[in-house]
Amino acid sequence: MDWQMIQQSFRGSFEGAVWLLILLVMAALLLPVLWHVATRQLGERRRLGRIRRRLQAQGLSSDDWRLVESAIAATCPGQPHRLLENVSLFHAWLDSLPELDQSPQLQARLGRIKELAYPDTPHVFIPHSTRDLVAGTSLNLVLHQTGQEATPCLVTEAGMQGLRLARRGTAPFRGKPGDRASLFYPRPEAMYHAIVELREVGEGHLLTSHCAPGNFKVRQLREFWRVDLDMELAYHVLAEAGATHEAGLRSAPEARQGRLINLSGNGTAIVTTSPPPRGSIIVFTLHLPSRTLHEVQGEVLHVTTNREFSRLHVVFRNLDPGDQELIIRNLFLLYREQAGMEPLVDSGPVVVQNRT
Repeated sequence: MDWQMIQQSFRGSFEGAVWLLILLVMAALLLPVLWHVATRQLGERRRLGRIRRRLQAQGLSSDDWRLVESAIAATCPGQPHRLLENVSLFHAWLDSLPELDQSPQLQARLGRIKELAYPDTPHVFIPHSTRDLVAGTSLNLVLHQTGQEATPCLVTEAGMQGLRLARRGTAPFRGKPGDRASLFYPRPEAMYHAIVELREVGEGHLLTSHCAPGNFKVRQLREFWRVDLDMELAYHVLAEAGATHEAGLRSAPEARQGRLINLSGNGTAIVTTSPPPRGSIIVFTLHLPSRTLHEVQGEVLHVTTNREFSRLHVVFRNLDPGDQELIIRNLFLLYREQAGMEPLVDSGPVVVQNRT
């Protein structure tokens, strides 16, 4: 009997020791995690406090600070420094405020916060909002209602109310307040597209709304925006690979036939049954909706061949920046045509009409 009591007592002590050991192991594992979380939260509170003190020293009121806290909570909770390091996060938060357009007082407060938090308006490499566009940005505006051709514009101010644009050129502008329009922002890495509303139309200048969340989109992320086409094309071989330019001119008496199947600001792809070798220089006439470019030169980077035809991948060689910008601008018209908006060419300016 005494032996059984000893066994039970030993078993109870052993089980107690095991549970104690388990608790000690769990504590050893959890304490560093809890310490890390507590340290991080303390560091975040300290960073938030430093940000608050800096902005308040520059004139930020307590009410305006509560707006900053709302922006942090909505965009980067727990990491307040990220908001001040990335103005695009602040702009994304502004886009999410439906009451902003209806409250001039709120616009003034948020404008004051932006001036204090971002004294030097930074350039945003990859924009996510029309608010990310800075003064001097070149855009092309296309009206939805009238089907007008692309109107080149220059951003003069990206304010709380919207974008102020200066129209370039002397072509008549038929837009009016309330009309919807597309803004196209071409960059080497992508084509950005936003849908906005005209708010003011003056002599040579415009005011548009900012686009709604989800209406600022990237089109075809690649080196240059590219549009698929199907156009007849006649080209001459100026010089085959390894030949001099003069010798090439003498050796290309007749035109070769092909079809232009896509176009970008940097080059094109041509399908043909009589391909020149890789490295050849070819010349052709490029018919664009608003203008024809003559004697466009391109180098054949490589040739893809199957049983029926060959595909030439060509990069432009003699385009000046103005011709390249002209091609990119005409890509808007070609893109609209593919989307169901037919370009109508007459003796006057080129217009684009919505297909209904």
